[in-house]
Amino acid sequence: MNFKEIEAFRAVMMSRSMTTAAGLLHTSQPNISRWIGLLESKVGFQLFQRVGTKLIPTAEAEAFYADVERAFIGLESLDDSANTIRSRGTGLLRVGAVGSIADSILPDAMRFFRQDFPDIPVLLNTGRSEVVAKWIARGFCDIGFCSVPTELPSLQYEEINLARGVGIVPASHRLATRSVLNPADFEGESFISLPAESANRREIDRHFPIGSRLLAIETPFATTICKMVSKGLGVSIVSPIVSHALGLPDVREIPFAGEVMFRSFAVTSDHFPLNFLASRLAACVRQAFDAADD
Repeated sequence: MNFKEIEAFRAVMMSRSMTTAAGLLHTSQPNISRWIGLLESKVGFQLFQRVGTKLIPTAEAEAFYADVERAFIGLESLDDSANTIRSRGTGLLRVGAVGSIADSILPDAMRFFRQDFPDIPVLLNTGRSEVVAKWIARGFCDIGFCSVPTELPSLQYEEINLARGVGIVPASHRLATRSVLNPADFEGESFISLPAESANRREIDRHFPIGSRLLAIETPFATTICKMVSKGLGVSIVSPIVSHALGLPDVREIPFAGEVMFRSFAVTSDHFPLNFLASRLAACVRQAFDAADD
């Protein structure tokens, strides 16, 4: 027996009419009659008796129908499962992010996300942009947020924020009263830097002659830079998104005359289609960036 025959039998049992069953299945009445006849030949017993204009199921048909309904309930549950996965993902959202975004933006983004999805578990992993890219390429995470795009061919990057860098100094520092910081103001200062291989580090370094600053400390984490500045360990240039989010009272944030742009990207893979939950989180991250920019 095949699915068309079972589907026709179920429709007739529900409607008690081959004509109505044909309408339910968007087919013709002769097709319904043919499928019922084929099914009867396969099951080996009569399914319906015609009494006047009515179709009366046999006792065997009623018994058979109970099993058919159980099977259809299973099919409908599969359909419900598919709809849920299509609309809400697998029920676990796996996220990769660089530390600066994880620390500054994701807390608010997650608060927005939780308003619509209070019970969805989220697994957050943090790492450098290159590491986040590998996680996405291998399907380890559903979506990633990074500061520098890589050259992995299967990945797609969408710029979701662009912020002009600001100078940060300890509140008690000699530069703390300045309204604008020029590159020359950093001469001789202990500078807390991103790693030498960082694209953002190179963007900053191009504004300064070699040897003009004391490159005292390197760290890959902008939040760590801000906290070290708050302890009087040096000065730096960071994204205002990060410094605003931390809100450290011992750090003074001052516009930098040189143009240093900090970019943030959502990263996805061509090999792993973006599910609904990941797309919703991406929207929440954009919302959090917009709120931080205000």
